Amino acid sequence: LGPLVTGFSVLALVTSVIGFTYGLLDAWTDKLQLPMKGEEFEQWKPALYALVFAPPLLLSMTDPDIFYNALDYGGAFGVSTLFLVLPPIMVWQERYGDNDTPLVTPPMVPFGKIPLASMWKAAATLIVEQGAEKVGFFDWVAHTWEQMQNNAIV
Repeated sequence: LGPLVTGFSVLALVTSVIGFTYGLLDAWTDKLQLPMKGEEFEQWKPALYALVFAPPLLLSMTDPDIFYNALDYGGAFGVSTLFLVLPPIMVWQERYGDNDTPLVTPPMVPFGKIPLASMWKAAATLIVEQGAEKVGFFDWVAHTWEQMQNNAIV
């Protein structure tokens, strides 16, 4: 099973790099108003690839853990937003938005707006908690509380 997981991980990384390269190459050719084929493209090809790969290379050389930190923040905030915040907002919009078309299916969550608002509030609370943890707020509070306790004992 180990080699299959490793192979899958390598393929995921390779396809990600391929998509990243083609996407940024296309973006830079659009921005610089260069054709995607032909002699002019071939002339600019080394500079375009340098524009694609130099910034991530320089960032990774300054901080080798930057990719893992980006994944950590992306997971904490991106996934939370995608799966915790957006669904209640979409349901709210479908049920109570300006659209006067009737619902195709009956609501699966009873009691109307209260559970939807509660789900959104719980999601927002989790995201704020994750943000506070990332910036070290809880550690600061614990340290400050410990200092206050030590000063009160003396």
